[in-house]
Amino acid sequence: MYPTVGGNRAAVIYDDLELFLTDWYRRALTNRPEAVCANVSVGRVESVKTPPPAKQLVIRDDGTSRDTFLTGRASIGLTVLAGTKLNPRDAKELAQIVLALAELIPFDDPSNPLTRVYDSNGPYMVPEDSTFARVYSTVTFGVAARPL
Repeated sequence: MYPTVGGNRAAVIYDDLELFLTDWYRRALTNRPEAVCANVSVGRVESVKTPPPAKQLVIRDDGTSRDTFLTGRASIGLTVLAGTKLNPRDAKELAQIVLALAELIPFDDPSNPLTRVYDSNGPYMVPEDSTFARVYSTVTFGVAARPL
């Protein structure tokens, strides 16, 4: 049996979580007192500028699995690039703050499609051939669908 609205079969979609989270993290990091949170470039993809920003947060939506007709679980990747591989302190500190901030997202705000944090993993260093240190974390959020 499919859910119906007004006698018609209903369909739902999930909001653009990358867009919501990039906007939210830009504001949240700007308002943090820690020096490592200043001037962080937040986006969906790594910057291609030359030279790149000294600190970046890249937010990636890895998809939502449906729990019920109106709810799901969204897997979000959070990549921090900062500092250097020889001195990753800024990258590690910023990644810890970014992951901690996920718990502070206002889940009772009606404009927020996220409903809770189910779990998180990380942060952990990603070995690669880059001048920046890369630290990666994931968060699984509960997400509410909206009618199409």
